[in-house]
Amino acid sequence: MGTDADRTKATPSHMYGHVLRPEELLQRARYDFARPCAALRPWVERYWSVRWDLEDGEVFPVATLDDPSMNLTVERGGAQRDGTDATDTTVGASVWITGPVTRGRFDVRLTGSGSVVGVKFALGGTRAFATQDLRALRDRTIPAEQWFGEAATHLADGDPSGALPHDAVSAAARLDAWLLARGPEAPPDAPTLRRLLGMIDDSATHSLADLERRSGVSARTLQRLFDRGLGVGVKRMLVRARVIDATAALDRGDPRSLSDIATALGWFDQSHFVRDFRAVTGETPARYARRVSG
Repeated sequence: MGTDADRTKATPSHMYGHVLRPEELLQRARYDFARPCAALRPWVERYWSVRWDLEDGEVFPVATLDDPSMNLTVERGGAQRDGTDATDTTVGASVWITGPVTRGRFDVRLTGSGSVVGVKFALGGTRAFATQDLRALRDRTIPAEQWFGEAATHLADGDPSGALPHDAVSAAARLDAWLLARGPEAPPDAPTLRRLLGMIDDSATHSLADLERRSGVSARTLQRLFDRGLGVGVKRMLVRARVIDATAALDRGDPRSLSDIATALGWFDQSHFVRDFRAVTGETPARYARRVSG
């Protein structure tokens, strides 16, 4: 579980490269996170929560980079997503699951007062709990009961222990118990997928050819593994990993020029860097850098 010191940092390190301009969010809302119990850590990356209380009529946009992770969320109050199936903005709690985001950014508009408590599954982690085809959830948010069955509604309705708390730290034990009750079981290819994901996160892996060479797995097999395990293609994952590193560098105030950052991360010309960065974030690197620097 995240310590008090973790939660009082101005910007938790895992937000860099994922939430665009995270400092802006933290000026308007409270973000908390907690780790799952040890038995769930192969499948669940973290629990997280956002709570906000905005002025009447105020709308605050939050943008997250395209994310192949699945998120289960318990939501209360006004949080409207762009381009998804989730349009409910009632005061009562509702439970949703958001699939792999591949179209670029995932945009949410916060209004009024509310909270979201989320389970961010590790990449491929939902396959320990459910067997549905992840590709069917690309760029969609659906009621969680369609994925986890009727038991998902208990996270909103409450059980004998009462309603789920509004912050991740207080909710962690309840979420642990709920997920463990689902009986997670590893799919056979889980160790291989984790090894490949580790290689993609390594800054030495810049291309599909690099991944083939380092893993000893053919491009065709890599594509099948990623489609089945993540619902997202391997090439998309490679581009995304490098763009995440680039945005994290800009968010941290990296003093290098954009061309130097691009070269260090494996882009061999500026035009490809700009194209990939804009495809993932919706902005050019120069515009994003200006917005971050204020």
